[in-house]
Amino acid sequence: MRRFAICLGLTRLDPAGYDGWDGECPGCDVDAAKFAHLCHDAGFDFVSVGINQAVDHLFVKPAFLEICKRLKPDDLLVLFNSGHGGQQPDKDGDEADGLDETLCWWSGELVDDDIARYLSKIPKGVRTLFITDTCHSGTNFRGRVKYGKAKKRSRPVAFTESAELLRSSMLHFGGCSDDRYSYGDEDGGVFTQELIRTARASRKPLSYGEWFARAAKRMPKYQTPVIGIWGDDDFRDREMLT
Repeated sequence: MRRFAICLGLTRLDPAGYDGWDGECPGCDVDAAKFAHLCHDAGFDFVSVGINQAVDHLFVKPAFLEICKRLKPDDLLVLFNSGHGGQQPDKDGDEADGLDETLCWWSGELVDDDIARYLSKIPKGVRTLFITDTCHSGTNFRGRVKYGKAKKRSRPVAFTESAELLRSSMLHFGGCSDDRYSYGDEDGGVFTQELIRTARASRKPLSYGEWFARAAKRMPKYQTPVIGIWGDDDFRDREMLT
């Protein structure tokens, strides 16, 4: 088994792609660096970090595709994104709430349909941990989501063609449900800080499910993370980062 990680953080955005808005978001670079360190300390084979301008199709796509070529069954791929998340009107009619969830990358928003196209490149048999510490992040991976205490106001898309595209098994940790916001400051996102703190503080190995549950329990009342599962292998009971 080999393990790969791509950790992305955006403290600002290109105003040219956002009608003059620079998207100031302090601490997202800290999040990416800390999560990369967590993976490095866990003995990952490859860890990549992208900050601000580096988080764009021009740079991310070729690096991502190159890693996908190297992935084999039973490998682990960690995808981490800290920054802004948004919503846009759904143009193809496949969203129950009429909104597509997005990740705000450097020069423009990546809608969940595009995220699905990225995820479809991951080979079958690979385990994928996808973490988005962003606003409106409950279903920006377009999988079925299990809401905890959060109200199910924005449902995930009903899979049609997209269901066949996703070949890997995936766990998604979202900072909040689709209709909510993720918070943070110059020290990083609240959710990421709790994930890191929980991982570092544990005296024994945690499963993915335990890791998420312990971090979520420590979250402030105004923010409720969500966990989503997809694929044949529900690996929540497997030791985290393996």
